[in-house]
Amino acid sequence: MSVGIAVTGVLLARLLGSVTQIVLARLLGVANFGLYTTLYTLLGPVIVITSLGLDTWLLRQGGSASTLDTTINQVFSLRLLTTGGLMLVVALVMALSGQTGLALPTGLAALALTGEMLLTTAQTALRAQIRNPAAAVLQVAAPGLTILLIWFFWSTQTPLLAATGYRLLGDSVGLALLFWFMRHSLSFVCWQPAQLLDMVKQARPYFAADLLASVALRADLTLVALLIGAVGAGIYSPALTIVNTTFLMPAVVYQVLLPVLSRQESGSRSFRSIMGLVLGASLLYGLLWAIALRWSSGLIIDLIFHAQYREAAPLLQIMSLIPLLKSLNFCWAMLMVVRDRQVLRTQLLAVGAVFNVVANLACIPLFGLTGAAWVNLATEVVLLVCYSVGAWISLRGRR
Repeated sequence: MSVGIAVTGVLLARLLGSVTQIVLARLLGVANFGLYTTLYTLLGPVIVITSLGLDTWLLRQGGSASTLDTTINQVFSLRLLTTGGLMLVVALVMALSGQTGLALPTGLAALALTGEMLLTTAQTALRAQIRNPAAAVLQVAAPGLTILLIWFFWSTQTPLLAATGYRLLGDSVGLALLFWFMRHSLSFVCWQPAQLLDMVKQARPYFAADLLASVALRADLTLVALLIGAVGAGIYSPALTIVNTTFLMPAVVYQVLLPVLSRQESGSRSFRSIMGLVLGASLLYGLLWAIALRWSSGLIIDLIFHAQYREAAPLLQIMSLIPLLKSLNFCWAMLMVVRDRQVLRTQLLAVGAVFNVVANLACIPLFGLTGAAWVNLATEVVLLVCYSVGAWISLRGRR
């Protein structure tokens, strides 16, 4: 029952996020939607850096119930420090920015992303505590309120400001719920420098993995925004949104089953049964999506984003195999983390991240959006090869 609630919460949150992107794409149009996408895409790496990889590390600590509350407090202590530093940077950027028209939306976007970082940490902490109903409510509240605000109070006069402002309002309500749900766990703030430093050292492989995963996942859209511009980002983003939406179930399985598998004896029958079931379901799931995106890309774009984004259909067709590859990669990544081979996973992920950046820098100037789509597909192929080797090494217990 608890696992079902967790799956439902993560699924609804991701779906609401995708629906919000679709609604905004329709309301903003290609140019403004491209600008909105560019703002959050270029601010995203700052959030990844300040996250320090602690979310995945905290999820892995779910198996240590006796020290979990202390660990949660330590993580939130570092979150307060990094968030304060980020706010200072945002204030300086807004003060020094010459583009007054974008200063306020940029500041609102930065504040929203910071709030979402704290919400993600709280959701991870609640899942580590096996408080899946509370985590589900926290996940759904912010995106649900955001879509309602957009639906009922949309402003056609200041669309970019409305989009960023409503997202921040939704996140603010989520933060209020955060402090309510975590009021017993956050009974004190751990400011012991030695303990915080030790936690950062332990989380280094997770931080490197999260940073590299962000590079591998977002480098194409970031470089499209930088090298082609907001309009290019506005065309490329719908195809990427659809592909990324197919990651819902693999991501849910990863987040929900990681603490469960961490409690299983390595190599036990239950461990093998769970992994086998996940692998079989991932293959079927990925194949179904690959077929749908390959043969119905134009129809999907027209139905979801309307004809103004029809240029994204060929890009979606190129990336149609990514759901299958990504589903398998989630399985191998989960196996490596559970077997405490996070360092190995990080090393393999570095190969994919470097390939993604180098290939995009070479292909986007030459082939434009088509080049970015092919590089995105090729990156998942490279990661599948690397992760398959890593999973085999982890199962055999080799260093």
